[in-house]
Amino acid sequence: MDRDPGGPLNLAAHAVITDRRGRLLLLRRPGTSEYNSGRWEFPGGSIGPGEGVRDALVREVREETGLDVKSGRLLGAGDQNRRYGRVVHLVLAAAAPNREVVLSEEHDAFRWVTPKGLAELPLSDWMEGWYGAQRE
Repeated sequence: MDRDPGGPLNLAAHAVITDRRGRLLLLRRPGTSEYNSGRWEFPGGSIGPGEGVRDALVREVREETGLDVKSGRLLGAGDQNRRYGRVVHLVLAAAAPNREVVLSEEHDAFRWVTPKGLAELPLSDWMEGWYGAQRE
């Protein structure tokens, strides 16, 4: 874990969405992104003030992918330092009856990958930590 930059602790929620073949949905941040540019991550984002984890997950996934999901169990967490403080990324299972992805401007590509295929992609820094912990 990197040194804590100080500042507030922020929370984010991300969804592990699988298709019928067991592949995971990943989104790529554009090359112009301030953090993790060109890197892949699960859909999701910040939990707003007064917002529940599952409500934030559903909202963020809909905003980023157009998918309506039902939030499931907590799978783990990853973290990262940003200039304004530390972000803890909660990773939850999610079910999406429709898998027709429509990307927002926050990401420039999506891909369905096997769990093994995660190791072959440049993952966002928090995803690297989460994925490493899952493999231990």
